[in-house]
Amino acid sequence: MSTEGSGETPAAVPSLPGAPEHTYLFPKSKGHSRSVSHGGVPTLGNPASARPALKSAMRGHQRALSHGQIGEGVRASSGPGHSRAGSRTDFILPPGHREPVPASALPRLSSVRGHSRQASRSDSIYTLRRASVVAPWRRAVFWLMRRQQPAVDNRHLVVIPNHLIPDKTPPKDHPNGQRCNNKVRTTKYTLLSFLPKNLFEQFHRIANVYFIFIVLLNWVPEINAFGKEIAMLPVLFVLGVTAIKDLFEDRRRHLSDKRINNSFCRVYKKSVGYVRVKWRDVRVGDLVHLSNNEAVPADMVLLHSSNPLGICYLDTCNLDGETNLKQRVVVPGFREKRLEFSPNKFRSSVEVERPSTKIYRFTGTISHPDGGRVPLNSENLLLRECTIKNTDYVEGIVVYAGHETKAMLNNGGPRYKCSKLEKKMNTDVIWCVLVLLFLCCAGAVGCKVWLDQYKHLPSVYAPFIISTGTPAYEGLIIFWTYIIVLQVMIPVSLYVTIEMTKLLQVYHIHQDIEMYDPITNTRTECRALNITEELGQISYLFSDKTGTLTENKMVFRRCTVSGVDYDHPPGPEAEPSPTLPPIVTPVTKVSPNRRLLQHLRDSNDGQHTQKVREFLLILALCNTVVVSQPHVDDMQLNGSDHFRSQKAARANGTLRSNDKYARLTESRSTTPSPPPSTASPLRLRLPKLPFVSRDDTSSEPSTSAEVQIARFEAESPDELALAEAALAYGYELRGRSPDEVELGIRGELSKLKVLRVQEFDSNRKCMSIALRTPNGQVVLYVKGADSTVLGALAPMRSGSAESAAYERTRSLLSEYSRAGLRTLVMAKRTMSPALWEEWMAGHTRASEIGEGREKRLRDSLARLESALTLVGATGVEDRLQEAVPRTVRALLDAGIVIWVLTGDKPETAINIAYSAALFSQSDRLLHLMSRDKEHAESTIKNYLEHGVLEAGTGRALVVDGRTLTYILDRRSGLVAPFLSLAKRCSAVLCCRATPLQKAYIVKAVKEELGVTTLAIGDGANDVSMIQTADVGVGLSGQEGRQAVMASDFALSRFKFVERLLLVHGHWCYDRLARMILYFFLKNATFVFLVFWYQLYCGFSSSVMIDQMHLMAYNLAFTAFPPIVIGAYDRVAPAALLTERPGLYSASRRGLTYRAHSYWLVLAESMYISVVIFFTCKYAYADTDVDIWLFGLCNMTCCLVIMLVYVAIETRSWTVIQLLALVGSLGAFFVLTLIYQTMCLSCFRLPSTYYVMHHAIADPIYWLAVILTTVTALAPRLAYHAARNSVRPGALGRAVLARRRRARPYAAHYHTPSASAHVYRPTDEDGLQKPQENVAAIT
Repeated sequence: MSTEGSGETPAAVPSLPGAPEHTYLFPKSKGHSRSVSHGGVPTLGNPASARPALKSAMRGHQRALSHGQIGEGVRASSGPGHSRAGSRTDFILPPGHREPVPASALPRLSSVRGHSRQASRSDSIYTLRRASVVAPWRRAVFWLMRRQQPAVDNRHLVVIPNHLIPDKTPPKDHPNGQRCNNKVRTTKYTLLSFLPKNLFEQFHRIANVYFIFIVLLNWVPEINAFGKEIAMLPVLFVLGVTAIKDLFEDRRRHLSDKRINNSFCRVYKKSVGYVRVKWRDVRVGDLVHLSNNEAVPADMVLLHSSNPLGICYLDTCNLDGETNLKQRVVVPGFREKRLEFSPNKFRSSVEVERPSTKIYRFTGTISHPDGGRVPLNSENLLLRECTIKNTDYVEGIVVYAGHETKAMLNNGGPRYKCSKLEKKMNTDVIWCVLVLLFLCCAGAVGCKVWLDQYKHLPSVYAPFIISTGTPAYEGLIIFWTYIIVLQVMIPVSLYVTIEMTKLLQVYHIHQDIEMYDPITNTRTECRALNITEELGQISYLFSDKTGTLTENKMVFRRCTVSGVDYDHPPGPEAEPSPTLPPIVTPVTKVSPNRRLLQHLRDSNDGQHTQKVREFLLILALCNTVVVSQPHVDDMQLNGSDHFRSQKAARANGTLRSNDKYARLTESRSTTPSPPPSTASPLRLRLPKLPFVSRDDTSSEPSTSAEVQIARFEAESPDELALAEAALAYGYELRGRSPDEVELGIRGELSKLKVLRVQEFDSNRKCMSIALRTPNGQVVLYVKGADSTVLGALAPMRSGSAESAAYERTRSLLSEYSRAGLRTLVMAKRTMSPALWEEWMAGHTRASEIGEGREKRLRDSLARLESALTLVGATGVEDRLQEAVPRTVRALLDAGIVIWVLTGDKPETAINIAYSAALFSQSDRLLHLMSRDKEHAESTIKNYLEHGVLEAGTGRALVVDGRTLTYILDRRSGLVAPFLSLAKRCSAVLCCRATPLQKAYIVKAVKEELGVTTLAIGDGANDVSMIQTADVGVGLSGQEGRQAVMASDFALSRFKFVERLLLVHGHWCYDRLARMILYFFLKNATFVFLVFWYQLYCGFSSSVMIDQMHLMAYNLAFTAFPPIVIGAYDRVAPAALLTERPGLYSASRRGLTYRAHSYWLVLAESMYISVVIFFTCKYAYADTDVDIWLFGLCNMTCCLVIMLVYVAIETRSWTVIQLLALVGSLGAFFVLTLIYQTMCLSCFRLPSTYYVMHHAIADPIYWLAVILTTVTALAPRLAYHAARNSVRPGALGRAVLARRRRARPYAAHYHTPSASAHVYRPTDEDGLQKPQENVAAIT
């Protein structure tokens, strides 16, 4: 096809056989078809050429290279499974690992099923939703109607620029009229859909469906037990409270949507140019102009950039959590037209694929009016919610808007998990159902037996029996009536009470000032709302090392060049270069080593000086560091594009004026502070050159040097530390482009030609950059792990200087690792141009589609990064976070087993483990570092039989990644012995572990040992581990927010884990467990009261308690005490729980709520009900009280006992507890008096007029209440007294000791004033005050 006018010959995009021209269909494949990754370029050719690729797509999971590598489409595979290439997410799988073959991989041709994952660090997390599939309910409807299901329309969409369409064109006639607008709505409900949709969602709960069934059953005339309207109150109350809670949550989402939709951006209008419009008014086909630091309002194809190279940078932190900048490029053919691009001249159409959830997958085509077609890929797409960085301005055309954008398609809500406590509760609720059925059956049988005694008597002798059928039939009817009467046995309000309680617990965790980090201004964030109690039952904690235990703020400390060691202790900052006016001046804390400076300038030892210079050159160049400079957009300043021609007269970011920068002080165009992880503040001196002003006159240069802020932005803190170290020696990175690097070397400006950059990946564990020298030679600089680079060195002659330097470097690397430093090795290779061209040709052939492509690529890169010459090595310090040793020791004392899973070398990891107090000096280290499966098996067996039998010494286990590969292989059978060995160790350290291995370890421990696990990490490589654990904690650290976005709880520092688990976890578990047991107690007691009455009413299902009391018992009179228990009661003070970490074991072992706890509560409730009923029965024996007064006495006794029970079980009294108890009791008397005074006969219920008035005037009523309360709760009080005296337990002893702790004081009398001052060395909590706060006693 012709590409005239595009400026570039595009690659071809494949069209499938049978598809019409300009129409693109996705192939129906088996498995997950993986084609071009972001960076891959689709090809368009003749249909015949697509057939072999389509056949190969039928099998297995195809994966392409990612992150800028050349795409290859699909390839053949020998069978189902993963075919993995050099991606950043390609982690080591254990041998024998197999994934189940999807249904779509069967021989029958079927549509694509499941989700398609992209080979990137983020796509595996954020592409879990399926797009373009027929809904299950629609499939079911078509199956029932025996009709063929509609085919999924996967054809591409055509976008026409809106400025080419006449104004006021009706939407049905507009080419883009059927597309989604840009207004987003993340709310679940609308004003009209709230009631039906919310009720539909609530009826998904079995408990709610059960109670709706009870309400409907009560409307059956023969079964009617209560007033129909009154029986609906409990269900309506529960549904109403839940609906109100959902409404408030949805309102918060609505306010957030409103704020986003009302944001502004600039959209091109053909009559007035660019104008400011709200995001919600942006439409597909609009041309949008964005300035630096502005968010992208919709998915748009990049057409124009202020950067001369046609690139722009994106911050995708809001989208995928990564803080490193992503590079995007202008559509091919438009970069050459950068100075000529004008929106009104853009008349091409854009053809794109249908919206999908794949963030880093995008294909499309731009069709020019002259017939030329240019392919599009993910490198040309700007995604919604990303932020423009390091670019003055960009322009693009919107292709996806609103809910069709990839960000909105991947927008998910909070995760919901089910805790172990909730599972126990659900089991006990089932027991409640069985007990209820037993009572109903007993009542039905009793009714039949009782009626059998009178069925032969004439009705004149038994006028109290209304014969409506046989006794068996009456028993059946009575069974269903009992279901209604005894429905309180099933706690209808338990679930809504638990939800409200957990919301309060989450609120208190979020508001805890002790877990607030003032440095980052972040609080603890609870992302999972229903597993707070799980924090109190953690047995195993899995932690990352870098960025979790350590700061992940790297400081350059030591380096070696040719075996010569150079130390870099903290010292004065480096001085700027005196000869070259620098654009950057280091403000890092790297203090140059004097000896290294001397060797750098020494001319006597030319060979070593050359090595030093090459070493510093590698530090400055072999990285992905980008120099970020302030940016300005004239359109944002002037409000129009009138000065576009003036922008072309200056280079990107070089010409500035003082008045312009003054106006940008508070503007969004100034570069804000990036996250501290990837930014290094550098002072920027800009040359005082004139800048074209509005009236084409030059502004006067400033008399003072203008200083702005420039920054180094890197993908990792390691690269940032190395670049700053090179900066300290005068090697100043000034700018970077895909084919050139600008470098200031000791006062001289140099531009180096870049031939190829091979970024770091987890398989190669190294990075390389190829440069062309002025003499035409090609130099390859390599930086990577010692295990990779040292093995790729060229052979050295024994006894040579190179061999000696190699041995000294190895020795120094071990020394660096023992000192806890992170090490990297630098090497180089010089190649002739012919050799480089030969390798490039071979690599191009290896990149072609075919079997074994990934292996060919790996082998090709291995050939390139071989025969290296050693240059030097570095040691970077990653300091421990604040209070990490104290936190680790507290968690170990709490009985929590800590596993540290890291990718670092064993020496470095072991040193950090000692520094973090994970290992103690008295611990015996058990090493598992095996070369094969047999050696690993024999080592584990030897440790189990001999190594762990020594008593009196602690043990710690160290295992490396290769051994983990053998252990995690299911065929090896080593998982159980390995975990048996690990259970006998206080801590485990896994080194060289891949992210996938981390997840496998967590899964194995959780499933094999049946324990509650917690995983904590801060980076994207920890996401799998975090999502696998029962509780995932993400640290908002230096590696982006991916871990936070995938976690259940988000912290800012590792030290807060101690308070989160030992204090809040302990409180939440104890509170919720006691609240649930109390719920069972009060409900079962009430039901047994009603059941005992059936013994005296012929099992007629009559109830002696007022029906209003029956309904209000759970909903009003006993509603608030459980919430107070679950949200505010404290089993022990926070200071005591942190001071005595061992107290956490009571919560961790689940001692509050055990398997038999329910039956103990049931027995106690039965005892209390017997005491209440029969005390009232005998108290009113031989009196003329009616059924309602007798029932009122039972009701009052039950309520008082339940409230006093809460008072006995309360551990910490506040005004909230007092108000809840007094308010509940007062509400009972007040409401009952009002109701029985005003209602003679209300709601068609039996009249209880003035019953309370007569009862409170009778002394028997009050004596019965007092007697039953004392008798019912005497065993509970006796139990507490005996337990606290004989076996109080560790927690009880600690609390009692704290209460009884003597508070010594001294009195100091001043004779003249006759006054006395009392000095106490402890505070109100019983903790020792600081010595300086205790007044001296004279």
